Amino acid sequence: MLIFTFTLTNVGAAPTVHYQIEVDKQTNKLYLYKNGDLYKVYPVATGRTQSLTTEGTFTLVVKIVKPGWKNIPGGDPNNPLGPRWLGISVNGDKGRSYGIHGTNQPKSIGTHASSGCVRMRNEDVIQLYDIVPEGTAVWIHNGQHTGRWEGDPSYGVQPASGQLKITVDKTNIRTGPSTGAFVITQLAKDTVIEKTGVVRDWYRVNLNNGKTGYVYSANVIIVGNDTGTDTIRPASGRVQITASRANVRSAPSLSAPIIQKAANGTVFSLTGQGREWFEIQLSNGYKAYLHHSVAKIVN
Repeated sequence: MLIFTFTLTNVGAAPTVHYQIEVDKQTNKLYLYKNGDLYKVYPVATGRTQSLTTEGTFTLVVKIVKPGWKNIPGGDPNNPLGPRWLGISVNGDKGRSYGIHGTNQPKSIGTHASSGCVRMRNEDVIQLYDIVPEGTAVWIHNGQHTGRWEGDPSYGVQPASGQLKITVDKTNIRTGPSTGAFVITQLAKDTVIEKTGVVRDWYRVNLNNGKTGYVYSANVIIVGNDTGTDTIRPASGRVQITASRANVRSAPSLSAPIIQKAANGTVFSLTGQGREWFEIQLSNGYKAYLHHSVAKIVN
């Protein structure tokens, strides 16, 4: 699905909660997770054939109110994209080809009907748009929904701190982690900005006005160290959850996003250990982290 006209939306402050999106093509449902817990479920429409809606984990990189489509302006009843566009970066594109959007064909929701995008009812996509920020990880699959988000956490923003210094004459600060996102402002060489997160090749930063933006990593250098993370060394064996319910995090930090939650007695493969954290391997092969206070090494 190609988008041709766009309207810049408001740029907000850094989120205080962490969201993840799961799209199950088998059930045609979109599952929204909040801090590792299933939060909302929406019916959707996906591709007419299995290959049209790409599977994998992707990053939400741009959000648009009333997207235009070809020669049909945004907001027109004949516009097939509906009132909102949440563009995801697939294979390095700019979030302008694949996305989650509304529809002018509400009867298609719940079926396999799209050319590759994920369609939602208009009232639902407006609600989702208002909840999730750019930098949210979107996991699309054709398997069985388990109630846990099992995508690659590296496609979502990971918390980081310190300072960055601009190394080029001018660099764009964008609304999302992609050159397809809107430019908020430009900063001159040697400007120092606060780093609040990282996702793939982009840093999330705080601007002087308190707003949040993204800068491409090749255009900055780190002048402050990340804090709040543990040094992990290789280890092997198994770890078992000892708490009634444990947070499984995307990085060895209590401020890192919760990617899922695990019940007492759950066992994971151990791949590394730090002073306060266990590095584990999930069933999908991705790495995650458990605090020592909620798990123990077992034989």
